Amino acid sequence: MSTCVVSPEQLQAYLATAVALAKEVGPVFKDGFWRTGQFATGNDFAAIDKMGNEADCVTAVDCHIEKVIFSRLREIYPEHKFVGEETTAEIGNKYKVTDDPTWVVDPVDGTNNFVHHFPYTGISIGLTINKEPVVGVIYLPVLDELYTAAKGLGAQLNGQTLPIFSFPTLTTPTSLSQCSMVSEHGSLRSESCIKSRLDTFKRLLLERDQGGASIRNLRFTGSAASDLALVAKGVAEIYWETGPHAWDYAAGVIIVLESGGAVFDGSGWWGSSIPENEKSPQPLNIWNRKILAVRHMPDLIGKPGSGCQIQKHLAAAVLNLVEDNHYEPDGSH
Repeated sequence: MSTCVVSPEQLQAYLATAVALAKEVGPVFKDGFWRTGQFATGNDFAAIDKMGNEADCVTAVDCHIEKVIFSRLREIYPEHKFVGEETTAEIGNKYKVTDDPTWVVDPVDGTNNFVHHFPYTGISIGLTINKEPVVGVIYLPVLDELYTAAKGLGAQLNGQTLPIFSFPTLTTPTSLSQCSMVSEHGSLRSESCIKSRLDTFKRLLLERDQGGASIRNLRFTGSAASDLALVAKGVAEIYWETGPHAWDYAAGVIIVLESGGAVFDGSGWWGSSIPENEKSPQPLNIWNRKILAVRHMPDLIGKPGSGCQIQKHLAAAVLNLVEDNHYEPDGSH
Protein backbone atom coordinates (compact mmCIF):
# COMPACT_ATOMS: atom_id res chain seq x y z
CA MET A 1 0.00 0.00 0.00
CA SER A 2 1.44 3.37 -1.04
CA THR A 3 1.61 6.23 1.42
CA CYS A 4 0.84 9.86 0.76
CA VAL A 5 3.76 12.28 0.70
CA VAL A 6 3.11 15.92 1.55
CA SER A 7 5.48 18.90 1.50
CA PRO A 8 5.83 21.55 4.22
CA GLU A 9 4.29 24.04 1.78
CA GLN A 10 1.21 21.84 1.36
CA LEU A 11 0.90 21.41 5.11
CA GLN A 12 1.07 25.17 5.56
CA ALA A 13 -1.69 25.59 2.97
CA TYR A 14 -3.86 22.96 4.70
CA LEU A 15 -3.32 24.71 8.03
CA ALA A 16 -4.25 28.10 6.57
CA THR A 17 -7.49 26.57 5.22
CA ALA A 18 -8.37 25.07 8.61
CA VAL A 19 -7.67 28.34 10.42
CA ALA A 20 -9.81 30.30 7.96
CA LEU A 21 -12.71 27.87 8.38
CA ALA A 22 -12.51 27.93 12.19
CA LYS A 23 -12.61 31.72 12.13
CA GLU A 24 -15.47 31.73 9.62
CA VAL A 25 -17.76 29.65 11.84
CA GLY A 26 -16.61 31.29 15.09
CA PRO A 27 -19.37 33.96 15.10
CA VAL A 28 -22.06 31.32 14.59
CA PHE A 29 -20.52 29.30 17.44
CA LYS A 30 -20.67 32.32 19.76
CA ASP A 31 -24.24 33.10 18.74
CA GLY A 32 -25.17 29.55 19.72
CA PHE A 33 -23.26 29.72 23.00
CA TRP A 34 -24.87 33.01 24.04
CA ARG A 35 -28.25 32.23 22.37
CA THR A 36 -28.06 35.36 20.25
CA GLY A 37 -28.58 36.03 16.54
CA GLN A 38 -30.24 33.14 14.74
CA PHE A 39 -30.16 31.09 17.95
CA ALA A 40 -31.95 33.65 20.12
CA THR A 41 -34.93 31.34 20.57
CA GLY A 42 -34.99 27.80 21.94
CA ASN A 43 -36.64 26.51 18.77
CA ASP A 44 -33.63 27.54 16.71
CA PHE A 45 -31.15 26.00 19.17
CA ALA A 46 -32.84 22.59 19.54
CA ALA A 47 -30.57 20.67 21.95
CA ILE A 48 -31.56 16.97 21.93
CA ASP A 49 -30.24 13.75 23.42
CA LYS A 50 -27.73 12.10 21.12
CA MET A 51 -28.68 8.63 19.89
CA GLY A 52 -30.84 8.08 22.97
CA ASN A 53 -28.04 8.89 25.44
CA GLU A 54 -29.28 11.36 28.07
CA ALA A 55 -25.68 12.13 29.06
CA ASP A 56 -24.80 13.34 25.56
CA CYS A 57 -26.47 15.84 23.29
CA VAL A 58 -26.35 17.55 19.91
CA THR A 59 -27.59 20.98 18.89
CA ALA A 60 -28.53 22.76 15.68
CA VAL A 61 -25.20 24.58 16.00
CA ASP A 62 -23.20 21.32 15.78
CA CYS A 63 -24.98 20.32 12.59
CA HIS A 64 -24.79 23.78 11.03
CA ILE A 65 -21.08 24.27 11.66
CA GLU A 66 -20.12 20.79 10.44
CA LYS A 67 -22.15 21.33 7.26
CA VAL A 68 -20.42 24.65 6.57
CA ILE A 69 -16.91 23.27 7.21
CA PHE A 70 -17.36 20.17 5.08
CA SER A 71 -19.06 22.11 2.30
CA ARG A 72 -16.08 24.48 2.08
CA LEU A 73 -13.52 21.67 2.31
CA ARG A 74 -15.21 19.66 -0.45
CA GLU A 75 -15.05 22.68 -2.73
CA ILE A 76 -11.32 23.13 -2.09
CA TYR A 77 -10.24 19.48 -1.77
CA PRO A 78 -12.80 17.32 -3.63
CA GLU A 79 -10.42 14.33 -3.59
CA HIS A 80 -10.07 14.30 0.21
CA LYS A 81 -12.11 12.22 2.65
CA PHE A 82 -14.18 13.53 5.56
CA VAL A 83 -15.07 12.24 9.02
CA GLY A 84 -17.30 14.39 11.23
CA GLU A 85 -18.94 13.72 14.57
CA GLU A 86 -22.48 14.56 13.47
CA THR A 87 -22.16 12.93 10.03
CA THR A 88 -20.88 9.74 11.64
CA ALA A 89 -23.71 9.82 14.19
CA GLU A 90 -26.19 9.89 11.30
CA ILE A 91 -24.73 7.03 9.25
CA GLY A 92 -23.17 4.96 12.02
CA ASN A 93 -19.54 3.87 12.23
CA LYS A 94 -19.42 2.84 8.56
CA TYR A 95 -16.57 4.86 7.10
CA LYS A 96 -13.26 3.29 6.07
CA VAL A 97 -10.00 4.60 7.50
CA THR A 98 -7.42 5.03 4.73
CA ASP A 99 -4.04 6.69 4.13
CA ASP A 100 -5.74 9.38 2.03
CA PRO A 101 -5.95 12.94 3.35
CA THR A 102 -8.92 12.87 5.73
CA TRP A 103 -10.44 15.84 7.52
CA VAL A 104 -11.58 14.84 11.00
CA VAL A 105 -13.90 17.45 12.50
CA ASP A 106 -15.79 18.03 15.71
CA PRO A 107 -17.91 21.16 15.11
CA VAL A 108 -18.65 21.66 18.82
CA ASP A 109 -16.31 19.73 21.07
CA GLY A 110 -17.75 19.77 24.56
CA THR A 111 -21.39 20.13 23.54
CA ASN A 112 -22.60 19.70 27.13
CA ASN A 113 -20.36 22.63 28.10
CA PHE A 114 -21.74 24.58 25.15
CA VAL A 115 -25.34 23.95 26.22
CA HIS A 116 -24.61 24.93 29.84
CA HIS A 117 -22.53 28.04 29.00
CA PHE A 118 -19.26 26.58 30.29
CA PRO A 119 -16.52 28.18 28.16
CA TYR A 120 -14.29 25.12 27.60
CA THR A 121 -15.91 24.27 24.29
CA GLY A 122 -14.77 24.81 20.74
CA ILE A 123 -14.22 23.80 17.15
CA SER A 124 -11.73 21.02 16.38
CA ILE A 125 -10.43 20.58 12.82
CA GLY A 126 -7.79 17.92 12.17
CA LEU A 127 -6.26 16.52 9.00
CA THR A 128 -4.82 13.00 8.91
CA ILE A 129 -2.54 11.63 6.21
CA ASN A 130 -1.40 8.02 6.34
CA LYS A 131 -3.88 7.66 9.24
CA GLU A 132 -1.93 10.09 11.45
CA PRO A 133 -2.69 13.73 12.33
CA VAL A 134 -0.58 16.25 10.41
CA VAL A 135 -2.62 19.46 10.83
CA GLY A 136 -4.66 20.61 13.79
CA VAL A 137 -6.73 23.64 14.74
CA ILE A 138 -8.62 24.03 18.00
CA TYR A 139 -10.57 27.25 18.30
CA LEU A 140 -12.20 28.10 21.63
CA PRO A 141 -14.24 31.17 20.57
CA VAL A 142 -15.60 32.10 24.00
CA LEU A 143 -12.07 32.17 25.45
CA ASP A 144 -10.64 33.69 22.25
CA GLU A 145 -7.96 30.99 22.06
CA LEU A 146 -6.81 29.65 18.69
CA TYR A 147 -4.43 26.68 18.84
CA THR A 148 -2.71 25.70 15.58
CA ALA A 149 -0.10 23.19 14.45
CA ALA A 150 1.21 21.34 11.42
CA LYS A 151 3.71 18.49 11.35
CA GLY A 152 7.26 19.83 11.49
CA LEU A 153 6.08 23.44 11.67
CA GLY A 154 5.52 23.88 15.40
CA ALA A 155 2.45 24.78 17.44
CA GLN A 156 1.06 28.16 18.45
CA LEU A 157 -1.62 29.76 20.60
CA ASN A 158 -2.82 33.04 19.07
CA GLY A 159 0.54 33.29 17.33
CA GLN A 160 2.63 32.53 20.44
CA THR A 161 4.84 29.45 20.37
CA LEU A 162 3.70 26.55 22.55
CA PRO A 163 4.21 25.76 25.32
CA ILE A 164 3.72 29.31 26.56
CA PHE A 165 6.24 28.77 29.37
CA SER A 166 9.91 27.83 29.24
CA PHE A 167 12.47 26.55 31.76
CA PRO A 168 12.68 27.26 34.67
CA THR A 169 9.03 28.40 34.84
CA LEU A 170 8.09 25.19 33.03
CA THR A 171 9.32 22.55 35.45
CA THR A 172 10.15 18.88 34.90
CA PRO A 173 8.18 16.77 37.41
CA THR A 174 9.57 13.30 38.04
CA SER A 175 6.53 11.75 39.75
CA LEU A 176 2.76 11.91 39.39
CA SER A 177 2.54 13.59 42.80
CA GLN A 178 3.99 16.68 41.11
CA CYS A 179 1.55 16.60 38.19
CA SER A 180 -1.75 18.16 37.25
CA MET A 181 -3.87 15.74 35.22
CA VAL A 182 -6.95 16.24 33.06
CA SER A 183 -9.39 13.47 32.20
CA GLU A 184 -13.11 12.89 31.60
CA HIS A 185 -15.76 10.62 33.08
CA GLY A 186 -17.31 10.08 29.65
CA SER A 187 -20.93 9.76 28.55
CA LEU A 188 -21.34 6.01 29.18
CA ARG A 189 -23.22 5.66 32.47
CA SER A 190 -23.54 1.91 33.04
CA GLU A 191 -22.71 0.75 36.56
CA SER A 192 -19.67 -1.23 35.40
CA CYS A 193 -18.28 1.68 33.43
CA ILE A 194 -18.77 4.18 36.25
CA LYS A 195 -17.20 1.79 38.78
CA SER A 196 -14.15 1.27 36.54
CA ARG A 197 -13.66 5.02 36.12
CA LEU A 198 -14.12 5.83 39.78
CA ASP A 199 -11.74 3.06 40.85
CA THR A 200 -9.14 4.41 38.44
CA PHE A 201 -9.54 7.97 39.70
CA LYS A 202 -9.34 6.72 43.30
CA ARG A 203 -5.98 5.03 42.62
CA LEU A 204 -4.64 8.17 40.99
CA LEU A 205 -5.68 10.31 43.96
CA LEU A 206 -4.82 8.01 46.87
CA GLU A 207 -1.68 8.71 48.88
CA ARG A 208 1.36 6.76 47.77
CA ASP A 209 1.67 4.81 51.01
CA GLN A 210 -1.83 3.47 50.27
CA GLY A 211 -0.89 2.28 46.80
CA GLY A 212 -1.98 5.38 44.89
CA ALA A 213 -0.17 8.07 42.92
CA SER A 214 -1.14 11.03 45.13
CA ILE A 215 -1.52 13.01 41.91
CA ARG A 216 -1.47 16.72 42.71
CA ASN A 217 -4.84 17.43 41.12
CA LEU A 218 -7.32 15.81 38.74
CA ARG A 219 -9.47 18.05 36.57
CA PHE A 220 -12.37 17.53 34.17
CA THR A 221 -13.07 20.25 31.61
CA GLY A 222 -15.74 18.33 29.68
CA SER A 223 -13.86 18.66 26.37
CA ALA A 224 -11.08 16.45 25.01
CA ALA A 225 -9.92 19.21 22.67
CA SER A 226 -9.65 21.62 25.60
CA ASP A 227 -7.80 19.01 27.65
CA LEU A 228 -5.18 18.56 24.94
CA ALA A 229 -4.91 22.32 24.49
CA LEU A 230 -4.08 22.63 28.20
CA VAL A 231 -1.34 19.99 27.83
CA ALA A 232 0.13 21.75 24.79
CA LYS A 233 -0.07 25.07 26.61
CA GLY A 234 1.94 23.64 29.50
CA VAL A 235 -0.66 24.16 32.25
CA ALA A 236 -1.52 20.46 32.63
CA GLU A 237 1.09 17.74 32.65
CA ILE A 238 -1.04 14.77 31.57
CA TYR A 239 -4.28 13.93 29.78
CA TRP A 240 -5.68 10.39 29.86
CA GLU A 241 -9.00 9.11 28.59
CA THR A 242 -10.56 6.03 27.04
CA GLY A 243 -13.71 6.21 24.94
CA PRO A 244 -13.41 9.51 23.04
CA HIS A 245 -13.48 9.45 19.25
CA ALA A 246 -10.90 10.49 16.67
CA TRP A 247 -12.75 13.75 15.99
CA ASP A 248 -12.44 14.65 19.68
CA TYR A 249 -8.65 14.65 19.64
CA ALA A 250 -7.18 14.38 16.10
CA ALA A 251 -6.40 18.10 16.04
CA GLY A 252 -5.20 18.11 19.64
CA VAL A 253 -2.74 15.28 19.10
CA ILE A 254 -0.65 17.12 16.51
CA ILE A 255 -0.83 20.32 18.57
CA VAL A 256 0.58 18.45 21.59
CA LEU A 257 3.29 16.78 19.51
CA GLU A 258 4.39 20.01 17.86
CA SER A 259 4.54 21.71 21.26
CA GLY A 260 7.14 19.11 22.31
CA GLY A 261 4.72 16.82 24.09
CA ALA A 262 4.28 13.08 23.66
CA VAL A 263 1.24 10.91 22.98
CA PHE A 264 0.74 7.23 23.72
CA ASP A 265 -1.86 4.50 23.57
CA GLY A 266 -4.09 4.91 26.62
CA SER A 267 -4.84 1.23 27.27
CA GLY A 268 -4.37 0.72 30.99
CA TRP A 269 -2.35 -2.05 32.61
CA TRP A 270 -4.19 -2.27 35.94
CA GLY A 271 -5.36 -5.85 36.51
CA SER A 272 -3.79 -7.05 33.25
CA SER A 273 -1.54 -10.07 32.80
CA ILE A 274 1.16 -8.10 30.99
CA PRO A 275 4.58 -9.05 32.47
CA GLU A 276 6.37 -6.19 34.19
CA ASN A 277 9.30 -6.34 31.78
CA GLU A 278 6.92 -5.86 28.83
CA LYS A 279 5.14 -2.81 30.21
CA SER A 280 6.17 0.05 27.97
CA PRO A 281 3.98 2.90 26.67
CA GLN A 282 2.97 2.14 23.10
CA PRO A 283 2.49 4.50 20.12
CA LEU A 284 -0.93 6.09 19.77
CA ASN A 285 -3.39 4.90 17.14
CA ILE A 286 -5.93 7.74 17.01
CA TRP A 287 -8.67 5.43 15.73
CA ASN A 288 -8.57 3.11 18.78
CA ARG A 289 -10.20 5.59 21.20
CA LYS A 290 -7.62 5.37 24.01
CA ILE A 291 -5.21 8.21 24.56
CA LEU A 292 -2.53 9.42 26.94
CA ALA A 293 -0.71 12.71 26.39
CA VAL A 294 2.19 14.25 28.35
CA ARG A 295 3.31 17.85 27.96
CA HIS A 296 6.75 19.03 26.91
CA MET A 297 9.36 18.30 29.56
CA PRO A 298 12.56 20.36 29.58
CA ASP A 299 15.69 18.24 29.94
CA LEU A 300 17.15 18.12 33.42
CA ILE A 301 20.32 20.19 33.74
CA GLY A 302 23.28 18.23 32.40
CA LYS A 303 21.08 15.35 31.22
CA PRO A 304 20.27 15.72 27.51
CA GLY A 305 17.32 13.57 26.43
CA SER A 306 16.01 13.26 29.99
CA GLY A 307 12.81 15.15 29.13
CA CYS A 308 11.67 12.44 26.71
CA GLN A 309 12.59 9.73 29.21
CA ILE A 310 10.51 11.45 31.89
CA GLN A 311 7.54 11.68 29.53
CA LYS A 312 7.64 7.89 29.12
CA HIS A 313 8.19 7.40 32.86
CA LEU A 314 5.11 9.47 33.73
CA ALA A 315 3.06 7.75 31.04
CA ALA A 316 3.99 4.33 32.45
CA ALA A 317 3.12 5.47 35.96
CA VAL A 318 -0.39 6.44 34.79
CA LEU A 319 -0.93 3.25 32.79
CA ASN A 320 0.02 1.15 35.81
CA LEU A 321 -2.94 2.62 37.69
CA VAL A 322 -5.67 2.92 35.07
CA GLU A 323 -8.00 0.13 34.04
CA ASP A 324 -8.52 -0.77 30.40
CA ASN A 325 -12.02 -0.78 28.91
CA HIS A 326 -13.14 -2.10 25.56
CA TYR A 327 -14.37 0.33 22.91
CA GLU A 328 -15.08 -0.39 19.26
CA PRO A 329 -12.47 1.39 17.12
CA ASP A 330 -13.54 4.26 14.90
CA GLY A 331 -14.19 3.29 11.29
CA SER A 332 -13.17 0.10 9.53
CA HIS A 333 -9.55 -0.77 8.79
